[in-house]
Amino acid sequence: MRIFSFDWRQYSLGLVLFASAIQSSYAQDSELKQPNAERESVWTFSMDNDLFAPAKNNDRDFTGGIALTYSTNNPNAKTALEKNTLGKLDRLLGINKNGSSAKTVSSIELGSYGFTPNYNEQYMQDGDRPFSSIVYLSLSRVYETDLPEEDAWTSTLTIGALGWDIFSRSQNAIHNLVGDEEVEGWDSQISDGGELTFRYQVAYHDFWASNQETNRFKTSYFASLGYVTEAGIAISTRQGLISSSSQRFTPELINYGEQVNHAAISPYAGEENYFWAGMAFKYRAYNAFLQGQFRDSEYELDADEVRQFIAEAWLGYTASFSNRFKLSYVLRGQTSEMKTGDGDRGMIWAGLVLSHSSNVYSF
Repeated sequence: MRIFSFDWRQYSLGLVLFASAIQSSYAQDSELKQPNAERESVWTFSMDNDLFAPAKNNDRDFTGGIALTYSTNNPNAKTALEKNTLGKLDRLLGINKNGSSAKTVSSIELGSYGFTPNYNEQYMQDGDRPFSSIVYLSLSRVYETDLPEEDAWTSTLTIGALGWDIFSRSQNAIHNLVGDEEVEGWDSQISDGGELTFRYQVAYHDFWASNQETNRFKTSYFASLGYVTEAGIAISTRQGLISSSSQRFTPELINYGEQVNHAAISPYAGEENYFWAGMAFKYRAYNAFLQGQFRDSEYELDADEVRQFIAEAWLGYTASFSNRFKLSYVLRGQTSEMKTGDGDRGMIWAGLVLSHSSNVYSF
């Protein structure tokens, strides 16, 4: 089976960056150290796939993704990479006025996801979407306020590579395991062979005054610049037994398979059992997964073939179990990203998110 055929040497840089960013690169600010002060950290593993959706699996459009996320509210656990990139961008926009807030929740994520056309013997159909994929490293911050239901800001910086073959190899490894045919055509993907890319996103969250302990709503305003350039508004809710801060729960900001803005940044605060849902409306000015970037690609779409107005909706369920573990399931749907041809269709996919929170002590 090809599941063991990966040449991991060509992907070792990304793994080393992720490990070093979490462990050896931690910048320790002596003035913020709090001896014996209890903090929280969360490890999360997430997986998205159309296989998880209660509909016919067509293995097309957003076909799947995988991510590993680490989050903490420890003010001493900010990496030099985060401070010198995301932190400076936030200060430039006035989001992080104090430079390093003790109430900041920081997250780092390594992941990959990809897109395919409607695979039906032929692989690069005119009028359908191109093959595309990304391997990425995301840094995210939540700027908490004194009150748990007070308005808040979040920001995310993602650095990645379009066109690496790590996702195509993973997809075909899974196909071999389940007895499906290999997907051909990945050599025509956007930026085939690899091209650096980035995305910077900011969001403001307005919590409704009518919120109650078991019934919470908010309106989020967001914008991003980079491989997905857009602006939008989202309305979301949680209903049920809720213990975590609403400031740290931002699934409306999930970008395809990027889960860094999900329940990963909600440390353990008690048992939870709730449904969550929402909808978002976006004006999307540019999408590299459809239109390509600076490098020439064998097949890409022109701007007049791509829809600018996109609507998205989601329904999820989260439950805590076995002391500090959480499991979430979410079903997502999105309107068509293309104006004409076979690619003019909506997308449906689902995701599973498993997280574990633990105490962290700074000395």
